[in-house]
Amino acid sequence: MRFQLSPSASTGIPQASSDEGPERRRERTRASQLMKLMRHGDVKVAVLAGLAVACWLSFLVWMPHGTGLWVWAGFVHAVQMAHAALYWSFKQAGRTALTQPSRWLHRYQAVVLLSAVSWGIAPALLIDDLRWVPTMPLVLLLLGLAAAGAHQVAAQRWAIYLWLVPLLTPLIAFMLYLGTPMTITIAPLVAAFLFACIYHASARHRLLMKELQTKLDNDALVRALRQQVVLVEQANREKSRFLASASHDLRQPMHALGLFTATLEKRLQGTALQPLVKNMIRSIDALEQSFTSMLDISKLDAGVIEPNLQPFPIRDLFRVLHMHCAGQAEELGLGLRFKAGGKIVMSDAHLLERVLSNLIHNAIRYTQEGGIVVVARTRADAISIEVWDTGIGIPEDELPKVFDEFYQVDNPGRDRSRGLGMGLAIVKRLVLLMGHQLEVSSKPGKGTVFRILIKATPFDEMDNIAVAADTVPSPIDESRTLLLIDDEESIRVGMSDLLQTWGYKVLTAATIQEACTEVRRHAGVIDIVISDLRLADGEDGIDAIERVRGVYGAPLPALLITGDTSPDEVKRVHSSGHQVLFKPVRTKELYAVLRSVP
Repeated sequence: MRFQLSPSASTGIPQASSDEGPERRRERTRASQLMKLMRHGDVKVAVLAGLAVACWLSFLVWMPHGTGLWVWAGFVHAVQMAHAALYWSFKQAGRTALTQPSRWLHRYQAVVLLSAVSWGIAPALLIDDLRWVPTMPLVLLLLGLAAAGAHQVAAQRWAIYLWLVPLLTPLIAFMLYLGTPMTITIAPLVAAFLFACIYHASARHRLLMKELQTKLDNDALVRALRQQVVLVEQANREKSRFLASASHDLRQPMHALGLFTATLEKRLQGTALQPLVKNMIRSIDALEQSFTSMLDISKLDAGVIEPNLQPFPIRDLFRVLHMHCAGQAEELGLGLRFKAGGKIVMSDAHLLERVLSNLIHNAIRYTQEGGIVVVARTRADAISIEVWDTGIGIPEDELPKVFDEFYQVDNPGRDRSRGLGMGLAIVKRLVLLMGHQLEVSSKPGKGTVFRILIKATPFDEMDNIAVAADTVPSPIDESRTLLLIDDEESIRVGMSDLLQTWGYKVLTAATIQEACTEVRRHAGVIDIVISDLRLADGEDGIDAIERVRGVYGAPLPALLITGDTSPDEVKRVHSSGHQVLFKPVRTKELYAVLRSVP
């Protein structure tokens, strides 16, 4: 076996094939001509056969007949049988015939020539006396066949001549041979008709060939476009696979670092090193926010977030936002005002809070003086929630880009202190997910306003407004036992240390087999299972939880932890029914989830 690595092969993406050569294009042209010529062949043969029968029956009735009539009838019908056999064999051959178009075109030309000859010799074999009635109808029939046939065979240049010349030339010669005033008059008229047919058929041939070449060019463009689409899709899959793997691999050490730092903070509390640990935690939190933003995009793309729309007073949401955002605005010397105006909206309170929080923090980030106003207004049949600021503004040509991922106005140096550039991308997705409309307008140097248009809520729905209850989780019972499954030792150690400081007894395992062994070995109660999604040797956390439940004999509460943010994996873990946390896990989130377990 031989393997060769080349620059084109090293990318893992197939290279686009070059344009087809002249010979291949000629073959495709001949195949298209053949298809046109063979179209409706059975109908053409049937029409010619009917005309031939009508012709010789007319001469049989109206003129004294000799052997010439039967010779012509036998010849023309034999040719028509050959014509029918050609069409039948072409139909049987199917697409195979198109792989050898030249051979079939030669057969078709031979049949056309024989058909033209069989009709062309009709005057010489049938007309004995010009006084008989069928003479002129025969001449008109031949002229009609010439015109109609030229139209049918125009797709192939040689077929035009093979049809017209053998069909009308014998008639011209026969008319001149008879030498009567009438036939001498008819001969040049037929000759003129012959040249007119050749001219018009040739013009039609050029038109058909131009049309055919255009079609072939379009087909080539379509093939090239499809190939490029395949390349783009493959590149996109490779990019998604790379980002998913990179995200998972980066989240693993970040997750362990967060666990160790949280444990260290608790142990160094009240010492001179506590400020240093707090600075470490701030840096970790900044990284976690970046990962969380990218995770939110993955969740939205995966379609695992479903809005829970219900009516609620906007003033309650504004109160929460004021508590979260007023401190930051005050530190920067900015004013932050909210005006709900007694409005009620039909939306998802949690998702709308996330949207408005992103817009407010974005406004604070880009405002040096003045302030931010958040107001709800009535607009026709909608409620408009607006975030106004007196910031730097956005140029008109930049407005369509502000909702793109990683895009930031006036931040070409990618200053990390000014965010990652994912906030407005998340805003756009969430607003569309809830079925609302989003507008933005701005004047550079004066400020920007974002508007979220929400369909107005009827007043009769006020009775259905959900009021959130203040709940206090019960404290952790120090006697609780937790089973931790993770294939990375650093995470097992860091998580165990942290959980033990919270009062848990921790059982650890690296594989499903070890987890089942720990369950069998432990004589007491196990309160919850925490498992990483991606374990070593292809083992799966969802399967690990089910196996542990089977050995334990009860449906243990379970928590999945994963660093994989690909849309397919995000959708799969959410559909498993288990609680899910994404690495790097914030200790506050983990603590809240564990406290909520009954």
